[in-house]
Amino acid sequence: MTHSDRRQQTDDRDGELVHAVTQEHGLLVALRQALARQREGVAGGDPGAVEAASHRVAHAVMNLDEARRKREALVLSFSHARPMRLETLELHVGPVPGLAEARHRLREEAEETLRDLTVTQQVLQAALRAGDAYLQSLFASVTDAYHETGSAPGALVNRRA
Repeated sequence: MTHSDRRQQTDDRDGELVHAVTQEHGLLVALRQALARQREGVAGGDPGAVEAASHRVAHAVMNLDEARRKREALVLSFSHARPMRLETLELHVGPVPGLAEARHRLREEAEETLRDLTVTQQVLQAALRAGDAYLQSLFASVTDAYHETGSAPGALVNRRA
């Protein structure tokens, strides 16, 4: 194998790693968009939008897991099977053109995604609490109505039917 053949293989691997990191960034963007749609659905009281967005979130998370595994496998191939973080890879193998920029964008997007996840979790929990409070007040009013009429809760059911 000539020097230029080896250099071409290295260039291909470099490009594959940068592409994997860039792809992971894009999947985080898609996840953030799905989370935003989920919050919009809750705010608009649209269960269909919440459900559709929830499916998008689940799909994005599955794709992210797959992309992370692919990136980790590439890092292992670069580091001769020594586990290491993406941030330290270039210290051990030398510069990989475009990796620092792609890694920086990925880190920023990951931090934004974590913030969005926290907000979305708070919104969904608040919606669940509001729904629970509504159901509790609804059942309390039904129970109160039975007590006011002197009926037992099952008295409205014709048991002979």
